[in-house]
Amino acid sequence: MLEIHPRLLLYQGIIFLVFVFLMWRFVYRALVKMVEDRRRRVEQTIVDAEKARGEAEALRMGYETRVGELSARRDEVMRQAEADARRKHEEIVEQGRLEAGRIAARNRLQCEADVAEAMHAAKAELLDISDSLARKALGKAATPEVEAELVKELSAEIRGTEWKS
Repeated sequence: MLEIHPRLLLYQGIIFLVFVFLMWRFVYRALVKMVEDRRRRVEQTIVDAEKARGEAEALRMGYETRVGELSARRDEVMRQAEADARRKHEEIVEQGRLEAGRIAARNRLQCEADVAEAMHAAKAELLDISDSLARKALGKAATPEVEAELVKELSAEIRGTEWKS
């Protein structure tokens, strides 16, 4: 059965202590160094992540600021473009009004000139007709001096009268 051998127990105790010493000497220190290195890398990763988060937040704030500035600039450009378009529209309309006024005035003057020319032509035609009628009415009874005098009087009367339209 089970017996306890003191000598075997002593050897096993010595071997165990040697094993613990060797483990402590070679493995434990390396294991502790690995764990410590790992802990430092994790801490550095956390620090780097916090730094990256801060930089990302700064970039986001800068982006939002830039978007706000660009939006304000866009609005300003749109307002300016609308104002320019309104001003240009008003200038074009005003130029159209001025041109229409010039055309109307030119047409009015042309109409007045045409009416005056037509009146002059009508007076001349009436004078010719009157002269012809007077020649026929007076016939041979009138002398050339009398005819000339009658034509002068009739011509003066026609030129002096105002025509009514």
